[in-house]
Amino acid sequence: MLKIKKQAQSIYAFKETGGEVLNFQIEQDCLKLFSGEDILCEINDEIISNQYFKVKEVKLSDEKVCIFCHDGVYNYLLISCIGRHFKYTLGEGVADFLVLNDEAYIIYSEEGMFGSEENLPIAQLGLIKIDIFTGEITGLLDDSILETLIDVQSMSCNNKIIRILCYEENDDDFTLDYDLISKKVQNKVVLDYTVSGLLSVHDNFYAWYRNRIYQVNESMEITEKIIIDKKVYDKASSISIGYSELVLESENEFNIVQLSKL
Repeated sequence: MLKIKKQAQSIYAFKETGGEVLNFQIEQDCLKLFSGEDILCEINDEIISNQYFKVKEVKLSDEKVCIFCHDGVYNYLLISCIGRHFKYTLGEGVADFLVLNDEAYIIYSEEGMFGSEENLPIAQLGLIKIDIFTGEITGLLDDSILETLIDVQSMSCNNKIIRILCYEENDDDFTLDYDLISKKVQNKVVLDYTVSGLLSVHDNFYAWYRNRIYQVNESMEITEKIIIDKKVYDKASSISIGYSELVLESENEFNIVQLSKL
């Protein structure tokens, strides 16, 4: 487990090949992200000056810095890429997002899809793809699938499949696979154990719950168990996941489980 000391304003940025801790500064309508002493990106936007503005998650992909943030009303995706900046208003109820090549995949929770009438219409599409450079938005799910997305929790991708984790009120939690090649949803698996989130390494998927990470097969059957140090887990004030990493954040440090290096 990798341990990294926290600064006053720092956030862990996820990346497919392994993330890093970034420091950030907010000054009026300007957000700066630093990698060590170097400025990674500088974005100016009116939402940054909002007193409720908060950086919720950062993902790095090639030369793109993707910032998932909130202004107290809506979720936004701010993207910086080689001096160019893009802003996408996502509305309420975003459950998770991925960045694959030049496309962002956004999935909405039940709150987003079926909540406030004031929410953006794109939320009703459930899972969308945004072309980062053109802004083109594509809904990826048909109506029959949308009806089954009761409470989306998480998604992960192994470069072929986006696996989606959903909760049911009767505890029949399940996963769905969206095939990136056929562009169809397949392989619904009802789970007989509890899962909080999904990760992936190469072709393999993993399921996380409390201080355990399970390697799973196509049918979500457990093939291997990884135990996280319970003392570290119990000290964590927040836990986040992205790509192949699980990050336990405490008051003074980040503890990172890097599945690709186990």
